[in-house]
Amino acid sequence: MNETNDMPRYTLTLVDATNQTPPIVLTAESARTIVRQLTKRLDPTPERRRVQGSGGFTTENGRVKAFRELPPDPATGKRRRVTAFGGTKAEAELRLNEKLAELQRVGQLGYVKPPTVAEWMDHWLTDVCKPRLKPRTWGTYASVSANNIVPSIGAVRLDGLKPAHFRRMERYITVEQGRSSGTAGSAWRTLHKALEDAVLEGVIERNPAVKGTAPRVALKERAALTPEQAADLIAAETDDTWRLMWMLAFMTGMRQGERLGLTRDELRRDGDRLVVLVEWQAQHLTKREAEDLPKGVECTPLGNGMYRTRPKTEKGRRAIPLPEALAAQLLAYIERHGVNRAGLVFHDDRGLPLTGGVERRRWHRALDRIGAGHEYVPHSARHTTETILNRLGLDDVTRTAIMGHSRVSTTNEIYTHVELDRLVAATDGVERAIEGQAGMTVPHSTNTATSAAL
Repeated sequence: MNETNDMPRYTLTLVDATNQTPPIVLTAESARTIVRQLTKRLDPTPERRRVQGSGGFTTENGRVKAFRELPPDPATGKRRRVTAFGGTKAEAELRLNEKLAELQRVGQLGYVKPPTVAEWMDHWLTDVCKPRLKPRTWGTYASVSANNIVPSIGAVRLDGLKPAHFRRMERYITVEQGRSSGTAGSAWRTLHKALEDAVLEGVIERNPAVKGTAPRVALKERAALTPEQAADLIAAETDDTWRLMWMLAFMTGMRQGERLGLTRDELRRDGDRLVVLVEWQAQHLTKREAEDLPKGVECTPLGNGMYRTRPKTEKGRRAIPLPEALAAQLLAYIERHGVNRAGLVFHDDRGLPLTGGVERRRWHRALDRIGAGHEYVPHSARHTTETILNRLGLDDVTRTAIMGHSRVSTTNEIYTHVELDRLVAATDGVERAIEGQAGMTVPHSTNTATSAAL
């Protein structure tokens, strides 16, 4: 035994009496370790590989090390192990469990056991959805998960989901929260999609959200103003900004974001006709929705929490010819107010974009002026437009081209005389249907300078 402090306490030297092999020197802090080293020398059989999920404790430098074998790395197939140290077994195990919980939360554990609904939804939103979805779609999924799915069945493990759990989620939404069956249906569809991806990732073998577990959704037709009411609402509006907004909404079927995000560059000339080439929309995004955007997503901050993004699908990118009276008023409006630095036609006095919240408040005031209830929302103006187009007897291709429900080629392809004539007849027909109600007369004004510039 050595007494020197800077040397190991024990040294065992094995000498070959025939001097055919060099001596073997084993050193360690304890005699037990010396024996273990010697045993390995005498029996060189490889140590049996631990199976995934197993673990144990060892001692290193006077500290306890806890370890756990994980499933192989799904990308490389290599063996993985998580370790943690502590002064005692209990402390080391606690720290090991904390590490495992974090790996489980971010979806890197490989799931020795299927995660809970809450754990999977967190991983699904962060690692599966975020890189491939548009920010608004991702935000909707995140909201549904946080408000409806996780509070109701978040503690249930995926492999333990039964039809009763889906009924519990439906009761939580419709009874405890007092929300509609449509909200319950949205939650079920979101969870169904998340579970489908869990199957694809190999976390569970089958999707427990089968068709029979879906809530029964009551069909509710959205209230839409009649052409007469639309004419009254436009005529009663005293602010020229919002009067133009309502005219665009009813006479072209443009969505809220498309109107709020309208830029001068989207106004094009085809002969004597002014056309809106819908290329962008303005959307309000939360901080979480706007961060870590997937590659290829075009998203530009405009101010007021609004961002310029592409329409939801290619079908939304379309050309809409403006009725002559509406085109004249729009050009005159741009001449008077100008566009802001981002080229937006509609903006406040500081040059900031208008928001959906501001439009809803102005819409409610407009409804109050004509004695209509607040069950009508700005988006319902599209339903009014669609109703008028249907009354005019226009073919399906023309109606869906105006509304953006099916893809119509933009830029050069749209400017064929046959296609443009159809669309002109459609928007002019809607204008006449609205102008003809309640004796409404839309003033026709022109602005030669502005028209020439465009």
